[in-house]
Amino acid sequence: MELINGVDRLPGHARPLYLALGNFDGVHRGHQAIIQTAVIKAQRAKGFSAALVFDPHPLIALQTEKPPVLLTDIADRAEIMAELGLDYMIVQPFNREIASFSPEQFVRRILKGELNTREVFIGADYSFGRHGAGSADTLRYWGKEMGFSVEVSPMLKFEGSEVSSSIIRSLLLAGKVNEAADLLRYYFFRQGKVIRGYGIGKKMVYPTANIAANPRLLWPGKGVYFTAVGKLNGDLLYGVTNVGSRPTFSHYDIAVETHIIGFQNSIYNKEIRLCFLEKLRDTRMFASPDQLKNQIARDIELSKSLIGKFKQEKNGSGNSLQAGCSVLRSQ
Repeated sequence: MELINGVDRLPGHARPLYLALGNFDGVHRGHQAIIQTAVIKAQRAKGFSAALVFDPHPLIALQTEKPPVLLTDIADRAEIMAELGLDYMIVQPFNREIASFSPEQFVRRILKGELNTREVFIGADYSFGRHGAGSADTLRYWGKEMGFSVEVSPMLKFEGSEVSSSIIRSLLLAGKVNEAADLLRYYFFRQGKVIRGYGIGKKMVYPTANIAANPRLLWPGKGVYFTAVGKLNGDLLYGVTNVGSRPTFSHYDIAVETHIIGFQNSIYNKEIRLCFLEKLRDTRMFASPDQLKNQIARDIELSKSLIGKFKQEKNGSGNSLQAGCSVLRSQ
């Protein structure tokens, strides 16, 4: 898949374009269904497929006082979309001009004028144009006027649960990383550069990698998690990750820190990825460093016991993690 910065930079093609529309935050199962439909139709018609997303996300650009946190940044979305077989991901800068487009202007200038789209694929709740005035029905109307078709995917349900970015955010904030993974079809992941902490973990014989947490992206709710650790020397490792405050030492110190099981090397300034596999417990206050040390030892032993179970379950279901730990599940 090729990443394109702006609709005007998409290479010219004699073949027809099959376009998935949406911001696809999280690229969850519902988004994947829309994108895969575009890919399949493009292949059958000997055309090419693309997804068009805005950056920054319109809700962030328009809600400057309290913008929402995102499940995925552009790089994350590109990585997942590439696994779906898309030919292009078009990242269109979102600015005041585009925000002012009426639904007709957006269709006429972008979908028809710049892209000459053959068919558009959207979710049932898709909105577009100034103040989100355009709906799926609006797009169908203008599609007929301008010579392209529109396929609308209904709200997807997985095992009885609706699949939406907002529901996934709520699950993650509640620490329900397994339920979120089911709706995402991959294990929720975050990555960041390893920064220097206070050295407290090292003094306890449990060194931790402190991660620079991007505040614009959502992290799971405060707690201790069993995680896979990727992007380290090409190997997939496992760890115990604390998200949130470290109340034993400070009431205000917010941190993400991981003890990587069986790993002792210095990795300051390196980028690592954490895939959240299971919540172990809530964070709590300890009366002394020794109590914390004993609890960390129990967390590590529990995590070690989960590694074998985790590998067995994933091998049995056809799902596997690789060093990047963001591989889409087979089901």
